Amino acid sequence: MRVYVVDASVASRFLLVEDLSDKAELVLEDFLQGKLDLRSPELVVYEVGNTLWKSVKDGFISLDEAIEKFSLFLELRINPVNLSFEEHKEILDWSVKNNATYYDSAYVKACMEVGGTLLTADDILYKKSKETVPTLHLKDYRG
Repeated sequence: MRVYVVDASVASRFLLVEDLSDKAELVLEDFLQGKLDLRSPELVVYEVGNTLWKSVKDGFISLDEAIEKFSLFLELRINPVNLSFEEHKEILDWSVKNNATYYDSAYVKACMEVGGTLLTADDILYKKSKETVPTLHLKDYRG
């Protein structure tokens, strides 16, 4: 079974209409049909929550809608990648060496740990990670 580590740029598109949401819907359908395994560090929960908070704050959705969407996201039960103390130090190292945020670097490290492909809609992360781990841009997802 194919394993994808999804970052927040993909996970938020499961819930909100943005560019490439149609591709995110294909990923979600394949996951729900058992065609692939989705993994992510627990960080994704906080990043998706923050995206929903911002959507409420900016008036795009109501608080009730955000809570409903967040509940649906949590019910997906994307398989968590637990990272050790040592791995967190390695994340910081990769982050500094690649001029990438610690958040983005955590997804790269998670991908290293599970041996999957990083799936992102973030152009910057895509460019930085593809030299280290197998990486697929959401726009190129075919199912």
